[in-house]
Amino acid sequence: MSAPLRLTHQPLDLSLRQPWTISRGTRRLAQNVLVRLHWREPGGREVEGLGEAAPYAYYGELRETVQACLDAFAGLLGDDPFALDAVLDALEGRLRHNPSAKAAVDMALHDLVGKLTERPLWQLWGLDPGRGPLTSFSIGLDEPEVMAEKARAAADYPLLKIKVGTDRDLENVRAVRAAAPGARLVVDANTAWTARQAVRMIRDLQPFDLLFVEQPVGARDLEGLRFVRERSAVPIIADESCATAEDVPALASCVDGVNVKLMKCGGLRAARRLIEVARAHHLSVMCGCLIESSLSITAASHLLPLLDYADLDGNLLLAADPFQGVLCDAGRLTLPRAPGLGVTSR
Repeated sequence: MSAPLRLTHQPLDLSLRQPWTISRGTRRLAQNVLVRLHWREPGGREVEGLGEAAPYAYYGELRETVQACLDAFAGLLGDDPFALDAVLDALEGRLRHNPSAKAAVDMALHDLVGKLTERPLWQLWGLDPGRGPLTSFSIGLDEPEVMAEKARAAADYPLLKIKVGTDRDLENVRAVRAAAPGARLVVDANTAWTARQAVRMIRDLQPFDLLFVEQPVGARDLEGLRFVRERSAVPIIADESCATAEDVPALASCVDGVNVKLMKCGGLRAARRLIEVARAHHLSVMCGCLIESSLSITAASHLLPLLDYADLDGNLLLAADPFQGVLCDAGRLTLPRAPGLGVTSR
């Protein structure tokens, strides 16, 4: 008889190199959770799969709620790591929501299966690791001169994502454009504007050659998104409005694309489902992140061949990354070739 899968978890504190500010507030520390799935093969070898939860209060999670969920999940894992769908369905049946806790178990299972088969996950999925978009590099809210300095420091990145949602948005974007004249720009309001504000701001920002605008209005304001999209010459991407595949049909006539995040949807399996539903509705697809280590950024990077846009830079904002995985060179992400997610501890 096979031994049961065993789950352990521990706090994973991630300090940022500098304060990270968006329209909803400032963070200096991400209180994440590291998950380990242990499985002993019949021959005695113990193999470990790794996962990471990045709880975010906006989505109703804290480190403490993640830890409580993981304790509840520990008895639902069974004794077959290859029964991935059955395990993840059992987690869904046990608790609703709690997406980052589920994402951590999901990526640990994928990592474990890859290690047991001695194949990288991208190979098990049949994907070409050389395909996919460049990642953007994000510029958090600050004074215009500070944002300009951040843009100059990111001169190697061809795509910059600028956080907006203040009374000096135009000044901030102008400062970044002057500091990075050759970069393509994306702006992300994180729900900060009203629909009419968004229309005015997008019109004013259009000369800066925006690639798209992310989540200009409130998450539940789908009519506001539609209003903005109908009046915008720049594509509109939904982030906070789109957590899971079930959100896509209602958004399809309101936006041009959706932003997938493992910590919103519940992991890699759910992300692939969301991508498929978005494609069926003729939407473009982006994958983003929160403040995360290279563990979960590498997991999300396995989706690159399926994407139009990527914003997978959360690990690049850290003072010290405890893991090594996907490599980033001037926005080009290169996946590891080691089994599973291919992530190692530093």
